[in-house]
Amino acid sequence: MGPTVVPYESMHLVLLDTLPHLWKLFSGLKLINKDEDEAYIMPKSTLALVGRDPRDARRTVPRAPTRSLRNINVHQKSLKAVKWMHFILCSGEVLRAGRLPRDFLDLFMSLCRACRFLFRPRGVSEAEINTIDDDNKYFVPNYYAKIYRGSVERLSLCLSTIATLLDVVLQRRACGPACVCRQFPMKWKIGALGKLIRSHSRPHSSLEANVTRQYEAELVTSLGEHFLPNEWAGAAGKHLKAPGLPRGSLKNTRGSWSGLRPSPAPVRSRQPRCRGAG
Repeated sequence: MGPTVVPYESMHLVLLDTLPHLWKLFSGLKLINKDEDEAYIMPKSTLALVGRDPRDARRTVPRAPTRSLRNINVHQKSLKAVKWMHFILCSGEVLRAGRLPRDFLDLFMSLCRACRFLFRPRGVSEAEINTIDDDNKYFVPNYYAKIYRGSVERLSLCLSTIATLLDVVLQRRACGPACVCRQFPMKWKIGALGKLIRSHSRPHSSLEANVTRQYEAELVTSLGEHFLPNEWAGAAGKHLKAPGLPRGSLKNTRGSWSGLRPSPAPVRSRQPRCRGAG
């Protein structure tokens, strides 16, 4: 029916289908007739370096970004879409540079360039849409020519999801930008609904009852901790939170953390000195 009738979901198409498939090819996890001599397969020593570099980089960045710096060779089965997006936009280019043959590195880089515009939170211009189209038109034919190669033995590498990348630009023109960053919270929320639906015969009423019970429990907890902290801590069997800053934090003595730079200290004006004065 085409992308204008039934739009493709870009997050799953690129981040959960195409990109994991490429990683399995380059890491030797998807072999054809157990042939490990393919030019695009990285040696095990190189894969060890690819996994060690993000681990060493975790010590140099704050705690929050370190969650995306994981050993992909070990955790590639459990990586979510947001981790794959961090890989293709941030760390993938560095980890693959100089470790893949030039032809296959250019193949991977064309997908990276397309994703820079495709997954950007704000919209894209006409020139940027044409750039996405050019990169996808480079990626798809070269994938079929250099990896699939039109062989019957390699028929398992002839995936329809690769050819679907050619329809991404048509979908952008028909449906607007891909708001992938806004889909992550909704995806996590939908993933939590399965635990709230206890009855398959009456899913709507079961979901409504469990969500109401959950919000009532959160409301009672917040009211008890705020208005009756001592009684609530005794009933719950928990220690009362000490007032003030958490342990290990530093007090800001120069003002509040408003995100603005602190005002500079006033400069003392110097009185002019008269020459010849004692």
